[in-house]
Amino acid sequence: MTKFRAFVELARPTNMLLVFAAVVFGAALALPPGSCPMSGWGEALGPLIAAAFALSLVAAGGYALNDRMDLAIDRINRPERPLPAGHLSPRAAVVFCVCAWAAAVGLTFFGPPSGYFIVPFCILLSAVYAMRLKHTGLAGNLAVALMTSLALAYGATAAGGLGRVLPLAALAFLVNLSREIFKDVEDLPGDAEAGARTLAVRLGEGPTRLIGASVAFAVTPALTLFYFFDRLAWVDVLAVALGMALPLLVIGAHGLTRAGKAGKVQRWLKASMFCGLATLLLGRTIYWLAVSGFLG
Repeated sequence: MTKFRAFVELARPTNMLLVFAAVVFGAALALPPGSCPMSGWGEALGPLIAAAFALSLVAAGGYALNDRMDLAIDRINRPERPLPAGHLSPRAAVVFCVCAWAAAVGLTFFGPPSGYFIVPFCILLSAVYAMRLKHTGLAGNLAVALMTSLALAYGATAAGGLGRVLPLAALAFLVNLSREIFKDVEDLPGDAEAGARTLAVRLGEGPTRLIGASVAFAVTPALTLFYFFDRLAWVDVLAVALGMALPLLVIGAHGLTRAGKAGKVQRWLKASMFCGLATLLLGRTIYWLAVSGFLG
């Protein structure tokens, strides 16, 4: 493996793309239902792209630091990754992390003003997570879920509609919290051998799967409450129910009843969040076409 390819793998390009997409989704969904999903993006496009790249680089640096701190565990759980496989040195991972985070801070000056808080906060939380929180149980899971939901919020600030996106960010928080809990189950062998104190190590696989599934199931009542208190329009509720809530019921049930499937479940949970956001954007687009008369 070449050094370049090793650095690319260290940065998790697929996850970076998902973070980038979450920021863009946040901006698109910040507009009220019935509006063109891309209306008003003219002046906001530059800051939005800067914000999306900034958070993507924060994520890349965080992945590199995680791999450095988890080297012993990854020799058991993820031996194919660049550091345990010997393709990169631990020092190279730290240098990459510092460079990625420095570039992210630089990009905040071209993004929306909220980035002056969100980007440094995510960098700090990523560092604390990698060095302290990751293997201490629920606190680490909550930290990752919070950073994911902040990506939607950051994009929304670029379009000036944070209030409309906060309920969706809360739903994304629940989905990612469930995913992180199932990841703990997936990583149980290496975490237990390394002495980590994750939920799965402390409680065992069965109770942890129950907690992860319960969090996934919680999306449906949360969605209902947001609609009941007029925080989400009916078109948004319908789209999220079809694209996220219903699949989550199936995924959660699968994770609860099938031992040894945590890796598959956590990947499905990641896909479900972006499927829900894509369905929501599609629903908004169809609704805009309908109210604008384009559908007759």
